Amino acid sequence: MANAHTPINALDIIPDENTHEAGRISIKAYLFILLQLGIVAILLRQYQIENAAFLQLALLAFCGFAVHALLPLRYRLSFFLLLSLTGIMVTLGPVSGLTVIAIGLMLAGICHLPVSIRSRSLLLLAAGSTLIALRAKWIDNPVPDAVWPILGSMFMFRLIIYFYELRHDTKSAVSPTQTLSYFFMLPNACFPLFPVIDYKTFKRNYYDDDAFRIYQHGIDWIVRGIIHLILYRYIYYHLTLAPEEVSDPEHLSQYLVANFLLYLRISGLFHLIVGMLHLFGFRLPETHNRYLLAYSFTDFWRRINIYWKEFMQKIFYYPTVFYLRKLGTTKAMVLATLYVFLLTWFLHAYQWFWLRGTLLLVLQDVLFWAILGVLVVLNALYEIRYGRSRKLGQGKTRTLQNLGIMTLKSYITFWCICILWSFWTAESLTTWFSLWSALGGTITAGTLILPGIVLAVILLGNIERNTIRNVRSSDNTGQSQTKRQFVTLFLMLFLVGIGVESIHTRLNAETATLIHSLRSARLSRLDTASLERGYYENLLSVDRFNSQLWEVYTKKPAHWLGGGAGLKRFTGDFNQYEMTPSVVLDTNYGPSSINRWGMRDKDYQRSPPLGITRMVMLGASTVMGWGVADGETFESLIENRLNQESSTEHKYEILNFGVQGYQPLQQLITADKALEFKPDALVYIATGREISRATWYLVEVIQKEIDIPFAPLREIAAKAGITKDMDETTALKHIKPFGNEILAWTYRHIAERASASGAVPVLVFLPQVREGVWQEETPDILRIAEEAGFTLINLADVYKSSDIASVRLAEWDDHPNKHGHELIASRLYDELTAKHKLIFKNAATPDK
Repeated sequence: MANAHTPINALDIIPDENTHEAGRISIKAYLFILLQLGIVAILLRQYQIENAAFLQLALLAFCGFAVHALLPLRYRLSFFLLLSLTGIMVTLGPVSGLTVIAIGLMLAGICHLPVSIRSRSLLLLAAGSTLIALRAKWIDNPVPDAVWPILGSMFMFRLIIYFYELRHDTKSAVSPTQTLSYFFMLPNACFPLFPVIDYKTFKRNYYDDDAFRIYQHGIDWIVRGIIHLILYRYIYYHLTLAPEEVSDPEHLSQYLVANFLLYLRISGLFHLIVGMLHLFGFRLPETHNRYLLAYSFTDFWRRINIYWKEFMQKIFYYPTVFYLRKLGTTKAMVLATLYVFLLTWFLHAYQWFWLRGTLLLVLQDVLFWAILGVLVVLNALYEIRYGRSRKLGQGKTRTLQNLGIMTLKSYITFWCICILWSFWTAESLTTWFSLWSALGGTITAGTLILPGIVLAVILLGNIERNTIRNVRSSDNTGQSQTKRQFVTLFLMLFLVGIGVESIHTRLNAETATLIHSLRSARLSRLDTASLERGYYENLLSVDRFNSQLWEVYTKKPAHWLGGGAGLKRFTGDFNQYEMTPSVVLDTNYGPSSINRWGMRDKDYQRSPPLGITRMVMLGASTVMGWGVADGETFESLIENRLNQESSTEHKYEILNFGVQGYQPLQQLITADKALEFKPDALVYIATGREISRATWYLVEVIQKEIDIPFAPLREIAAKAGITKDMDETTALKHIKPFGNEILAWTYRHIAERASASGAVPVLVFLPQVREGVWQEETPDILRIAEEAGFTLINLADVYKSSDIASVRLAEWDDHPNKHGHELIASRLYDELTAKHKLIFKNAATPDK
């Protein structure tokens, strides 16, 4: 290494050769790192990377770095531990934070009890079993739900590694500060998914290189992670498809590629985590190595989630090979590899248990790891027999032929992995098999676009094979280091620049809209739809880590709002269920009372008394009042206000026929029941995605062999070719072209029935609190309703001036809360009174 006066790079900020041992950097280098961290902080905020808690933790880390880098080396690890514990408290809150720390100290303490290794093993098993029972709620306990995902990510695998090292390295001194720093790593407070960092590497690589280069390397990783997460957002928001949307080869290739590339989120998060740890001197190796360029299944296993591969090799693979060595090297390797993949499946399910509280026991999960394990074994046997080309150009002259062969291998491997990944992430085997009917669709020029892009990316990637390896930064040339610094700085400034609204809005509208979408963290249209469908039934596929929806649901308390248990009873007819009459349930949001007619409302007479104007209101859970107490629903608030502000003795009744989970087709029967109460107006509350929900329900009743009492719906199903034996994905593909027709007949039937009974049909469009896929169908819904004869009231902007967190129940539940119902009531009251003469023909106009 050059001395302090030798210009190592263009910025001239590398310290002298003696500062490496002390972990010191020059003032110029220190200020340059702080400058870059300031830009990173802007990026994290500008693009809303992860969530507000992570931004808070990142700012704590960056400010902590500013102090940490100036401390004498002997104090830095203690400061890192203090900062990590502070991060846990700040992120999780005092109660959850102290709980995590207390349980963690207990587990770490057991590892060092003055008893035999065997006794400590038994004590750890006993402690782990107790924690499992607490996590599964087999034992009532006051531990907050937020504790378990973070506690699990800190100890479920790290404890195995740590105890393994204690057993096999009895001579090395153990520092309590080092041990606790290993378990309570600063970034871990925000990430339930965390790389399985090896303890020996964590300890050995601490400030083992030039301090400035370690810090700079960390910033490089953080920026790379941010880029991965932005790319992930583009794919997640704009390229992902539902299985029923896959109708031809072009969409099939898009589905396969987008589904696999969602893994960019995991690699991006791991880059952020490892980069942040670099800022505190932990020169950890790369977590992923260009896994999209893998040229075989064994190469893919080596490149993707490297920490996991090394963890499995160290703890399970090598001991198994050693134990089975008498069978011969090849047999031992085959059996050990299959054993590793079996354990990978089990540990994957075990990891899911700590995140969600239930084991992940899904057939395609078992099959995925089994198939991948067999493919890796076959690939390994081939390499044993014929050898493997580890790297293009390694030991041989780089030629076009070599490049072509490597590109072809990588291209084939990529598509094989995409297919296998689609199998793993499918909701069911029948759903996955139904995808392949798309191969019979029309092949267009667009079919070749995505495969061509993939080929070009792989070709370019194979031309330049240099990657960031786990080598000492000081071993790189000064020119290479300078190039990396400038690239990182340029990428940061470029991202900041295009993220500025006044800049990207100067581009064309489409590009500006795209960039704007990448700056916000939200659920995709598919996950938003899944979230809504899963409010009352087990319809969520959140058992995959490359879906953001699982993260939302890890925060959801068990038995959220009781799941509506006791509020409905099954009927055996087309509607399947209804509200249970004469029931009062005490919930954590207040009492929920059902009257004798099965309505969440007061106990009205069947026929309205004299001097009463009556309105019936149809809808689903928002109308019913999911998540608010009696008297707090917008229906009840409007009724009270109408009566309070009426200028005469004339009074109003609004009967709430809302039922949680009801779809548009179920309102056909509900409308007839409501009209028996002789209303002056029938108000249908549509909350979005009416077309999709109508088609879903028609498919559902056919598959359940429920009698359809409406001949037009039976005829549409027959035209679509839907049968009871057809899987849901295929059925939805068949029924999708008839969605508008289904909803049009449904609306027309309800409006005609209302008019024939002397009630004015009114359709109120009530938006969901979160922007999403429902907006795509809204214009068609409003057009169809108007054509059907409804009087329209559009409340699409009712939440426009409100922050989403102030109007929804919770992050995992987008129903409006008490404040949301108040906003709806105020706005709908104004609309109803504005159209009073049309809707309430026989009543006096209320004073506004």
